[in-house]
Amino acid sequence: MDKLVEILTKKYPRKVILDDRSEVTFRPLRKDDEKALADFFKSLPLKDRACLKEDVADPKVIENWIYNLDYDNVLPLIATHNGTIAGDATLHFNHTGWTMHQGEIRLTTDTLYRGKGLGTMLAQEIIHIAKQLGLELLSIEMAPELFEAFSLFEKLGFTRAAVLKGFIIDLEGNETDLILMTMRLNGS
Repeated sequence: MDKLVEILTKKYPRKVILDDRSEVTFRPLRKDDEKALADFFKSLPLKDRACLKEDVADPKVIENWIYNLDYDNVLPLIATHNGTIAGDATLHFNHTGWTMHQGEIRLTTDTLYRGKGLGTMLAQEIIHIAKQLGLELLSIEMAPELFEAFSLFEKLGFTRAAVLKGFIIDLEGNETDLILMTMRLNGS
């Protein structure tokens, strides 16, 4: 996708100042980030990893993501600080079919960077890219236990679209609800 290549080459890497005045660099994930990405996900508390769609503590999951890196379907944007990954946001989208106007956001930040605006800035960056790509609707799925994430996306303009009762079984085998939040981009 020519538009995406243009966005990525003109905009990144880009330095960003967080609320505590520390600096991170936003850039797309690369194939040579495999170890750093694995270390990032291993460092997350179990309660965070338990709410993710895949078992990110499994090195095979990360290896598969890196091996199948394809910006035309999933755009992974990372925030780095001194060679380590501080945050990861992905925009999942299709170019054909009934969901070609939609994108799904997934976002995770290192616990050391929470409360500093990193999650908000990564989400805003992904929303901006989605608009540039002409997407009309964004969604995010989360467990109700992730109340900070719910609050973050609500402040950005997402609204609760559905609650699917007992839809998730986390990595610990616990059943919980799934909250679907959406945001319309057209006209904005």
